[in-house]
Amino acid sequence: MKKALISLLLPFILVASAFAADNGPFVALDAQSWSTTNNTPFGNPSVGLRIGGGYHFTSNLGVEVDYAKSGDTSTVFSSKYSVSSFQVAAVGTYPINNSFDVYAKLGLAANKISLSGPATCNSCSKTNLMYGVGGQYNINKQVGIRVEYLELGNASNTGSNDLGVSTISAGVVYSY
Repeated sequence: MKKALISLLLPFILVASAFAADNGPFVALDAQSWSTTNNTPFGNPSVGLRIGGGYHFTSNLGVEVDYAKSGDTSTVFSSKYSVSSFQVAAVGTYPINNSFDVYAKLGLAANKISLSGPATCNSCSKTNLMYGVGGQYNINKQVGIRVEYLELGNASNTGSNDLGVSTISAGVVYSY
């Protein structure tokens, strides 16, 4: 996992020094609706939160690191579960005009299932390729409102019972 994160971030660190224009750091807070696809009798996790931050090297290229957690959801086994995800992604942005940007993300998501109750999970974490698209309305140079869809891959290593995870989110971005 560490080697994968370093190999993902190293090109951006090297590229950052080559750019004269530097758009700077940002932080973000999003509310998320989690959705799962699986072959098990789990329900969908409830709404959760994601907090993160990143750096815009230029108006078109950046990197973002996030931590997201769903709320608890009950299963048919009288158990509760939630999903958490640590994400690192390259962000490619296309500014439509001064007020609106569209972007795409590509990176890694380290997903984990947390169970409570009688159900068990032996392989409850997995690191996957993640990807997503979004749009951001910029209120001014510092504050923006964004909407995003992310596909986070599987959250378990159980073969036929893999729990695929995706999110739709809306939130606020503050740039320094």
